[in-house]
Amino acid sequence: MTIQLTRVQLFLLMFVMQTGFVYVSFQNLLIEHGARDSTIQFLIIALVFFLQLLFFERMYKYFLLNRFMKVLYLMYWFLYIIVFVVYITYVLTSWIFPNTPNSVLIAIFLFVCFYASVSRPETAINIGVVLLPMLALFILFMLRAIPNLNVSNLFPLFQESKESWMMGMIYATYAFGGAEVFVMLRKYVLKSEKINNKVLAAYSLVLTGFYLFSILFTLMFFALEEIKLLPEPILYILHSQEVTFVKRLDLFFIYIWLSWTLVAIVNYVLMIRLIYFEKKRKAPKLQLFILFASMGVISTFLIRFSVLDFLKHYVVYANILFTFILPILIILINKMRGRTISESDTSV
Repeated sequence: MTIQLTRVQLFLLMFVMQTGFVYVSFQNLLIEHGARDSTIQFLIIALVFFLQLLFFERMYKYFLLNRFMKVLYLMYWFLYIIVFVVYITYVLTSWIFPNTPNSVLIAIFLFVCFYASVSRPETAINIGVVLLPMLALFILFMLRAIPNLNVSNLFPLFQESKESWMMGMIYATYAFGGAEVFVMLRKYVLKSEKINNKVLAAYSLVLTGFYLFSILFTLMFFALEEIKLLPEPILYILHSQEVTFVKRLDLFFIYIWLSWTLVAIVNYVLMIRLIYFEKKRKAPKLQLFILFASMGVISTFLIRFSVLDFLKHYVVYANILFTFILPILIILINKMRGRTISESDTSV
């Protein structure tokens, strides 16, 4: 299986995958541990992410996975998708469908993802475009909360302990999970499409600004003690807004976020397809069906609040390993060995 990407398609894929899962809950974990200094902690990790992109762009030709690393990443993405299927199901049952069985929600959700995933790769690549108007609407609706913001909630700064800073920066990495997608997909970008430092800086600023916007609004809208009690603070902000054309704005955004998450899952499955179906296999649609069926069965057994609470606090460490640490180690080891991706593996 091969694909060709423009740089716009590459960064659109990355943006959806880096925001589609954690955007409504990320602020709770970050601010719970980082308090008012969480904005600074987040910006430090954003800088690390930008430097990582610069490193990836210069060294992506050395990112060559052996069989063992391919299996590791396939397992990571498989489990990562399951975690967020569990989470989105929990949100849907809490906010919209309290009386609908979890298994029914999961089956419907994953069937839609499966249908999109068995289509041509171009479908998964371009489907994220439909989200852009929705995200613009989300930003406009969030801006309606400005009269209720209290700027004094942002201060004082630099009052937190070293432990708070360390944990805040750890949870800030949630916002940049999926950075490994860049180095994995870079070889598929058309050679005529140049990715320079300005392009990487522009993408980093867009992603950082999108997350920073939500962090600042959460800090200014709620007291610190309130944030700790709100697992999805963004939804509560939207819930407080009144508009004439929809009774509950938070539900409107949940449907947007549901679509957003669906596209993110389809994109992660695309990554699985690129590695697993790198060589032709028999009955690929049947194997994809088995993949989604396995996700559905495992997700159904994991939907418990205690399990979800454990996962959201500890998945971040797997995220750090597979997003930040392993890609750099793989590149450095291959560089020392002089191993690079072959011309047949790159786009033409």
